[in-house]
Amino acid sequence: MRLPPARPGTPLMVRQRELDFSLYPMVKTSRRWGRHSTLYATDPWAVIAGAVTESITGQAEKSAAASFVRQAREYFEAAERASSIETRPLLYYYSFLNLAKAIAMGRGRSDLVGKVRHGVSPVGGTGHSPVTTKLNIDASAAVTGPKSAIDELHWALEGTAVATGHYEVGGIIAQSVIAHRMWCASFGQQRAERFVPIDRIEFIHDEAANTVWLRVLVRRAVAASRGWGLTKILTESGLDSDFRGVKHPDPTVESEFHVLEQCVPVRYTGRAADVVVDVVDVVRPFLWQTITASAPFRRFYLYLSPPTERRMPQWLSVYSTLFWLGSLTRYQPVELFEVLDGKFGPFFREFLETQPRQLLYILASDAKRQNVTRGVIV
Repeated sequence: MRLPPARPGTPLMVRQRELDFSLYPMVKTSRRWGRHSTLYATDPWAVIAGAVTESITGQAEKSAAASFVRQAREYFEAAERASSIETRPLLYYYSFLNLAKAIAMGRGRSDLVGKVRHGVSPVGGTGHSPVTTKLNIDASAAVTGPKSAIDELHWALEGTAVATGHYEVGGIIAQSVIAHRMWCASFGQQRAERFVPIDRIEFIHDEAANTVWLRVLVRRAVAASRGWGLTKILTESGLDSDFRGVKHPDPTVESEFHVLEQCVPVRYTGRAADVVVDVVDVVRPFLWQTITASAPFRRFYLYLSPPTERRMPQWLSVYSTLFWLGSLTRYQPVELFEVLDGKFGPFFREFLETQPRQLLYILASDAKRQNVTRGVIV
């Protein structure tokens, strides 16, 4: 494929240093946007509690939100201590249900004290197997009636209502970065991996034109080993509406990486730092992440999905999977053991070992609007 040359530009510098990519690279002070830092937290619950309650003015609502966070923590820690794996999904789910209400309240969502619906439920007649089961997701009522917790959290984190309707569990769990290869093996798709590891994402700046944009670099060798061409990466990740393949000006980089460039740069009138958040918002819906305790603390991925599959934000796929496993705990324990001990068992056991804590740090970062990662203390 003959590619156009990359748009001329240089790495964006903020305070004499190149700005590293992050979902939360900037913070707004009283005067201007400045470079944000990573927050190291061995106790993410304290971070969440502080972020939620500091933005609530009413004392009754503040107390309720703080109580939801405390309840969430108790459920989570009970799940971590549980000696039998079948009790863990329900405890994790109730932890995140309470956390959903607290974070939504911290973002100004109302009527979350009292009767609140889950907003997600199994679809009757679809069985209990990951291959057949479907979940229904619904939104809060427009005028009256109990709110949907899942919809209120979606409003808080994504700024829009949740996409309602039926979702296949098999498609939801495919969106798990961790244990994805176990998912492939369980579903007989050993060569159908869907996550593309991103080597790096760069902020590029044209000072003369007052514009900022992103370049996404994917290692050619990794793509080739999995049969991914540039067109497939762009179209199945969803980036094709906002990004294009280009030829990097550095031949060394060009030979090693596929380069995806944001099609429309973001213009600014004051300082380039003023629009960095807008630039990140363009790519945010297409990124999955894993959080680690060592530098660079975040690893980003693109998710390639069939056109018929309904995608979710990463946090929602984990949340929905925990709901489904928790509903089996309560109502179909025999079927839960079949899931945990059958051919899907390795995937779900790894999921329960890793994804709840990943989701906890993702939600802590979203609540704080800052990268939060686990601190390592020797």
